[in-house]
Amino acid sequence: MARFGVPPYLAAHNLGTARMSARAEDGVVSDLGRAHDVPSLFVSDGSVMTTWAAANSTLTIGALVLRQAGHIEQQMRAGAP
Repeated sequence: MARFGVPPYLAAHNLGTARMSARAEDGVVSDLGRAHDVPSLFVSDGSVMTTWAAANSTLTIGALVLRQAGHIEQQMRAGAP
């Protein structure tokens, strides 16, 4: 029987420290990852998700980042602050 050791580093997906919400009272960032209190700050990692399904969260994070980048590009082209 093969034995697998525990890696010497934390192998986890930390989520939920900058919760995504529609209202500032309920979380830290909007649905695009823009901070409610600091409009020029975008959070682009797993901290915006409070939970995930039974699979690795990397693809979901990647999808959120691509959507966020598209929004930022659109705003920059329009000359929005």
